Amino acid sequence: MEFLTGVYLFYILTTMYVSIVGLMVYYRIRDEFMDDPGAEFNKGLSVIVPAYNEEKTIGATLQAIIDNGYPKDKLEIIVVNDGSTDGTVDVVKKYKSVILLDKPNSGKADSVNKAIKKSKHEFVAIIDADSYPQKNALKEIMKYFADEKVGGVTGAALVKNRNNLLEKCQAMEYVLIAWTRKSLDAVHSVFVTPGALSAYRKTALKDIGGGFDTKVMTEDIEIAWNLLRHKWKTRMAIRAKVFTSAPSKVKAWYNQRIRWNVGGFQTLVKHWHLIGKKEYNMFGVFVIPFFISHLVISFTGFFVFLWVIFSKLYNWFLFSRYSIQQDSAVFDLSEIYLLPSVFTYFALLVVLLFGLAIYYSFKTFKEAKIKIDFAFFFYALIYLSVFPILLIISLYLWKRGYAKW
Repeated sequence: MEFLTGVYLFYILTTMYVSIVGLMVYYRIRDEFMDDPGAEFNKGLSVIVPAYNEEKTIGATLQAIIDNGYPKDKLEIIVVNDGSTDGTVDVVKKYKSVILLDKPNSGKADSVNKAIKKSKHEFVAIIDADSYPQKNALKEIMKYFADEKVGGVTGAALVKNRNNLLEKCQAMEYVLIAWTRKSLDAVHSVFVTPGALSAYRKTALKDIGGGFDTKVMTEDIEIAWNLLRHKWKTRMAIRAKVFTSAPSKVKAWYNQRIRWNVGGFQTLVKHWHLIGKKEYNMFGVFVIPFFISHLVISFTGFFVFLWVIFSKLYNWFLFSRYSIQQDSAVFDLSEIYLLPSVFTYFALLVVLLFGLAIYYSFKTFKEAKIKIDFAFFFYALIYLSVFPILLIISLYLWKRGYAKW
């Protein structure tokens, strides 16, 4: 029991530490959280849209890029058709200004790498074929490249479809992720440049090996880690908003999260040996430990929760059986303890800290139109509690060689 108490205390204190550090960073930069980073930097930009069976969405994506407001004489749009079997190519051909690269299916990372080699500009942006950058998003992202040390910049991804409960939960999740990512930007630790909308400097890509790692399932995580490892800056353009289509069915959502988790494990294994090395700046002393801490919190919290629940049930079972044998009361009000323990206060503090993070993130992204309704409580109480289970499943599948894109 003392061991369990130690584990529980470790879990609570680690969670509190991560939460408090995150909120402290936010408070330090809150006044300039949404500030304009500077003057326009409208250099030549090649926008790459990888597509596999996206005939229903790619038209709207291309139109959003064309209408984004970026100078047309400096904009190149390339669609990489990764062996689609639907009408994706037919839709793309309607846009005369769009370059179409048609190739056999080989995965997103390989498709993007091929397009990068054929692109003509020093800066390249990657946009998923089911994502829709908002007006001037490309201009906002490019402003950060005025700093020659910036190798990658990501936008703020928000969920477009919010019809059923699953979609609404993801909408809240994406808002919290975007808010957290901007807070990490303040400490030079943006470690994900997601495919919904991110841009890169070709010089930086050449420096890290030429492009995306085709062996990692989450190429957008790995490339950000690789840039940081090679001492390039990665930034988060919070004013560059993009609405993306989230999975609407549980199976698609499950497969996506398993892929994300497995890719995260692959990325960690590739770079974990740099942990604590100061010569890699924040990547070694903060990013890798920060990533690991979240894994530890998830795994520890899950097993502590299971232990507490099953131990309580087991003790209740033994007490009930003994009470029945002795012909005494199975339920006794004297057994109910209403006085809270120190762990209760710790748990309430963690809930408070998390609540503050949710409050500030929702307040920051008002256009996401998040409401405090049934979906919100389902997200906080049920949706988030599933993530440790997904992590455990992902760990098992990864060890078994899972490689399903």
